[in-house]
Parts: sequence; C-alpha cells; structure tokens
Amino acid sequence: MQSNQIGKTGVRVTEVSFGGASIGNLYREASDADVQAVLQAAWDLGIRYFDTAPHYGRGLSEVRLGRFLSAHNREDFVIST
Repeated sequence: MQSNQIGKTGVRVTEVSFGGASIGNLYREASDADVQAVLQAAWDLGIRYFDTAPHYGRGLSEVRLGRFLSAHNREDFVIST
C-alpha cells in the first residue's frame, strides 16, 4: 500500500488508515476474537496507520489495538489519537 509523508516530519502513513472507534464498541459490541480478526485483515491488506482514542470504549480500543500491535515491530506502524 502506498504511504505518504506527513509534512516535513519524516513520519509516513499509509493512504488508508484504520479507525479504532468500532473496536472500542462505540456503535455495537464486538468480541475480542472478531476485533483481532479485523485488525489482522487490515494488517494483511497493508494498513499500517491506526487511529484510536481513550474515548473509544473508555480505553477498550487502545487496549485491543495495543494487544494486536504488540506482536509487530514498533517501526512498522504509526498510531495517532
């Protein structure tokens, strides 16, 4: 997947990002297994830019995303909030 540099920062993000609201159960409940499966599918498609926030499930999105990303090298992805 193509990535773009953010201004002059040197930070590169993929053109498509993964928004974490849904994995924090914002609109409907999702199981841990379903969340890990959807994150894996996003990763397999080349998404390396993830957005999450404490508002999403009172931190649930961050916990779930962190659990998934802990298996990957930190330099291979970008997180924003």
